[in-house]
Amino acid sequence: MQTATSTSATLDAAKNFQSSVAKFPGNSRIHVSINVTDLGRSLHFYMHFFGTEPAKVREGYAKFDLSDPPINFSINENPLDTRTQGHLGVQVKSTRAVQEMYERLKGQDFKIISEDGTECCYAVQTKLWVADPDGNRWEVFVTTEPDALQGCGADCICHQEFERSFADAPAK
Repeated sequence: MQTATSTSATLDAAKNFQSSVAKFPGNSRIHVSINVTDLGRSLHFYMHFFGTEPAKVREGYAKFDLSDPPINFSINENPLDTRTQGHLGVQVKSTRAVQEMYERLKGQDFKIISEDGTECCYAVQTKLWVADPDGNRWEVFVTTEPDALQGCGADCICHQEFERSFADAPAK
């Protein structure tokens, strides 16, 4: 697994913008990843809840690519971290969109963690991470390769706490 960096160096390398291999309507879609204690039980629930089979199932991981509503929903078996959600995200169609979001948030003094070409969720992605004032973790990412060997293990950034990154509202 590649390590994350909080500098713009990795995203600067993405100047040769790549298109996403994931196909979905529009230019972006919401991504939600939750942690569960038992993948089998949760997989059964979500297959019925969404009324469809998952798009990808690996050891400790399952993903649903839904078109209505348009969402990339994944579940990760992680019994040591079963808060209400694992993290939230927005999947975009190009590294350009990730870079534009990085620049916009950096301009507002957000604390950003960026990853370029990292293996996560059994795919290769370029992404950025921020955390809201309550510690809810958000990622903005593009999938540049559909399959990879690495999933989302306990040492993945998906499960780490990091400095909250938000812009304070202007004083009145």
